[in-house]
Amino acid sequence: MILNLNRFAAIFRKECMHILRDPFTIIFSMLLPLVVIIILGNSVEFNLNEIATVVVDHDKTSESRSLIEAFSSSNYFKAYYEDSPERAFDEIVKENAKVELFIPPGFGKDIVDGLCPKVQLLLDGADNSSVAAIMNYINTLSITAVPRIIGHKIADTAPYEIKERFLFNPELNSKWFAIPGLAAVIIAIVAILLTTLTICREWEQGSMELLMSSPVKSSELILGKISPYAVLSFIGFFIVYLGARMLFGVPMVGSNLLLFAATSLFILNYLGIGLFISITTKSQQLAIQKALMIGLMPTSMLSGFIFPIEYMPAALRYLTTIFPARWYVEIARNAFLQGSSFSDLSFNFTILSGQLIFIVTLAIAKFKRNLE
Repeated sequence: MILNLNRFAAIFRKECMHILRDPFTIIFSMLLPLVVIIILGNSVEFNLNEIATVVVDHDKTSESRSLIEAFSSSNYFKAYYEDSPERAFDEIVKENAKVELFIPPGFGKDIVDGLCPKVQLLLDGADNSSVAAIMNYINTLSITAVPRIIGHKIADTAPYEIKERFLFNPELNSKWFAIPGLAAVIIAIVAILLTTLTICREWEQGSMELLMSSPVKSSELILGKISPYAVLSFIGFFIVYLGARMLFGVPMVGSNLLLFAATSLFILNYLGIGLFISITTKSQQLAIQKALMIGLMPTSMLSGFIFPIEYMPAALRYLTTIFPARWYVEIARNAFLQGSSFSDLSFNFTILSGQLIFIVTLAIAKFKRNLE
């Protein structure tokens, strides 16, 4: 494919003039990434804090108060009191509380006598995504609460000691994990929608036929039209990158060059997808619907941004491989948190490059058939 730089530059300048005359395009490409990362970046939180816990204490001894204090003094639970189990149960039904802690009479006496008293916990199982985390917190608190209740430490019975160390994300910060994946969602939305709308606008206004009648080749026309949107999409990524580093303190352990190279491939992939949609649809309204279905939904659900791919059913795991976001999210998280080298991520780069060649070749071939 021989590219005439003069004809390509003419199409590029023409598209840049369209963008400068259209405030919506500039606002969409620059303001949307900033708004989305501020809203979603502050909303995403996988760790639970201040879980509303209603307490019914029918013992009212120093031992029961020590148990309640163990819950209240942690950042996990926010305890408040009710007089009866029935009213406490109503708090869970009304979704005012996630957990009910019921301490029966005789709790303190049984501890003094060396017995094993029982305490009832009721959890709201409707939100099953939080139950496992709450149970882990409770198991931890049940261990730390024992010295407070009995007044002294118990002897260690295990012949060994386990010390945990969390690699790559020592604070277990949910935002550090989520924001690199969020970058893929933002870039996909901006790149695919901008390209889809601009090409479809040319079809609807009839100006595409004028461009087709010019000496410009189809490859020059396509590359000249999508190049300005590649620049805008990369500016959107840069806004997300600055937001991740400055607003949320996400560390950058790996290579910026590696991340920017992967981002360029990812942007071009979604520009190619938007181009193919616009060529095959030629209607802005229908193209937007297809762009959201192809760009937004798979990028959010099948990229590993929200749901870990390794825990998906086998059929869905295979399905994720056809979407560029699945490979880009891995690169972005590795670049930010793990510092992997290019050789470690070469397979991902190979897949992204192959997908780019495939979608651009398909779009150009389809465009040529439309010209015939």
